Amino acid sequence: MAPYTRRDFLGCTAAVLLARSAGAGTSTEGGTTTGAESTPYAYGYVGTYTPNGGGIYAFRIELASGALTQLQVVDDIRNPSWLALSPDQTRLYAVSEIDDYPHPGAPGEAPVVGGGALVSYAIDPRSRRLTRLSAVASGGSTPAYLSVHPSGKFAFAGNYGSGTVAVFPIGADGALTAASDVRPSVGARHRGHASDEAPGQFAISDHEGPHIHMVAADPSGQFVIANDAGLDLTLVWRFDAQAQRLLPAEIPVVAAPPGSAPRHFVFHPNGRIFYNLYEHDAKIAVYDYDPSRGVLRFKQSLSTLPPKYAGSNLASEILISADGRFVYTANRLHNAIASFAVLADGQLRALADTWVHADSPRSLCLDPTGAYLYSCNQKSDSITSFHVNPATGVLQFTGRYEPVGSPASLCVLRLSGP
Repeated sequence: MAPYTRRDFLGCTAAVLLARSAGAGTSTEGGTTTGAESTPYAYGYVGTYTPNGGGIYAFRIELASGALTQLQVVDDIRNPSWLALSPDQTRLYAVSEIDDYPHPGAPGEAPVVGGGALVSYAIDPRSRRLTRLSAVASGGSTPAYLSVHPSGKFAFAGNYGSGTVAVFPIGADGALTAASDVRPSVGARHRGHASDEAPGQFAISDHEGPHIHMVAADPSGQFVIANDAGLDLTLVWRFDAQAQRLLPAEIPVVAAPPGSAPRHFVFHPNGRIFYNLYEHDAKIAVYDYDPSRGVLRFKQSLSTLPPKYAGSNLASEILISADGRFVYTANRLHNAIASFAVLADGQLRALADTWVHADSPRSLCLDPTGAYLYSCNQKSDSITSFHVNPATGVLQFTGRYEPVGSPASLCVLRLSGP
């Protein structure tokens, strides 16, 4: 029998697959919505793992309470496990985390079945409903992440299964075109457990080969950074927009501790501090960042777990508040959110550890006002919400649960009206 991988382990869910209602894929809203409503709303989209999840869910967010109201389910995509919005908020992009996507072969050759896909959708400016625009091969297998360049003219995909990063030009209509560049990740393999992990770690980590877990441009758009959780590397490229390709940066590879599995990262709003979350040892590495050269300089490492914690854990997500004052990370298996204060020099100080009231928080998201934080709890089939104390950054559970099958990621539109 083949050994279980970390993703096999985390993909399990205790929920029984329930029959979906005949209305899947249709709107449940009572009419179109506009910015002139008496109660201010925001709008968000949730990506899920299918078939337990129904696809991509559209929600209306009541800013006064943080409550979510489901508006639409788009069921024309498998495993839309990561979503990203265009800078102008008119398009939504999704990975299809699969490895059997049928796509055209080379000229004169038969179609090829294999690899993952990326799908783009138009967002209706009134109803916020989604309409499919395009689908393209992801440049590798089982894509786990995609992001959009600050210009809105390119998307970047990180293919977890094949360990490749791909560049995709975006047309004027928001549709994706075929990859213009695909870059593999290479390096030495490491052991499956981190050299500096918390005591009692039994969770599995995939270190049998390269596994890209995130790729995104820096705030300036001049450089593109990717985390390889399989080879414990952070990769840095200079982005040539004219040639539509990635070129090695001055320091193209930053090594993480063996077995630590770099997963997700965020930049401080000032663009000069870089926070890198390591999945398997549950630590944040803080770097100074030179935006003119794309160079990272290490300055701090600290745990996302409580003092004296022992047991299995896999850190999953990191985000920073819009004002740059607070950082939050999710810990799966420990099932909690760690809160940190950002100090004057960008280093972090631990604040609190908050139970998510559910199982396996895969990703986190703040609402557009910063008043509420949402946790997508993959193995509990729920999204839980927390009020954010604006003075201290500490979280308080709202008592609300939104039932969603295998939620993986949530992104929200900026406010555009009263």
